[in-house]
Amino acid sequence: MPSSVVRPFGALSKFVFAALLLAPAVARADDQPFLTLDTTDIEPEFGHELEQNFGWNTGLTHSAYSEFEGESEWEYGFSDKLQLAVSTSYAWEREHYHAFPDITAQSGSAWGGIEGEAIYQAMNVYFDPIGLGFKFNAVAGPSERGIEARVLLQKNFDNDRLRFAANIGGEFGQEKDGTWSDVSALTADFGAAYNITWEWSAGLEFNVAHGYDGLLLDGNAVPGPTTYYFGPTVQYVAHPWTASLGFQAQLPWSQDPAHSGVQQGYLAYSERFRVGLRVTRDFY
Repeated sequence: MPSSVVRPFGALSKFVFAALLLAPAVARADDQPFLTLDTTDIEPEFGHELEQNFGWNTGLTHSAYSEFEGESEWEYGFSDKLQLAVSTSYAWEREHYHAFPDITAQSGSAWGGIEGEAIYQAMNVYFDPIGLGFKFNAVAGPSERGIEARVLLQKNFDNDRLRFAANIGGEFGQEKDGTWSDVSALTADFGAAYNITWEWSAGLEFNVAHGYDGLLLDGNAVPGPTTYYFGPTVQYVAHPWTASLGFQAQLPWSQDPAHSGVQQGYLAYSERFRVGLRVTRDFY
């Protein structure tokens, strides 16, 4: 090939390569840089993903406490509008009361049961003014059974690098502590995340949970504790793998009208700190 033709194409290739290096990072459609809330991004049709979550909760007011949690989940894109998932969870905890230092610490493990989940994407954040979705899940296990429904909202800015997300909903079911009792909760989760580079994202997450003794649906529920958590999350994407790490602290705004379990603004029987790690593998 004549050198007069080679030179322009060589210069063009260098320009394209430099432009790719300097171009702003665009968020992937399946990138979810949050640990405690969902975006409206879902798996594409026939796409599927394996997800493994690890959690460490610690810091009860009256005891030395550690709980290690795990959850394994499989997600499947039934269509471009509907994502289905099934998961199972398990936990191990150890607690040693400060008031009884000579007593042996109590420990034990538990299986959380099986959980099914469906997310319907009503509006796509990449083509519509906002992202809108509806999440439904049901859990059945040895000590918990119930349903949850949430509205998912999402808005992206700056070429999809900056994301805001909100989840608002409720949980209704039963918990077993010797005997089964009805419980409910209203939850609101908010998050903001920014894609710093092609691979790295950083975000902040804020969670509010207001519990009830009894079922809200029958009008006999008694207000229970309200807790607030806040903390940062970082994520690294190396497709098809993704790893996310987050930390949250309980904020001193808790309320507990039914049991008065609040000390210095913290709910005494709810962990002070949470650490979460998520690893996912896409298959499409």
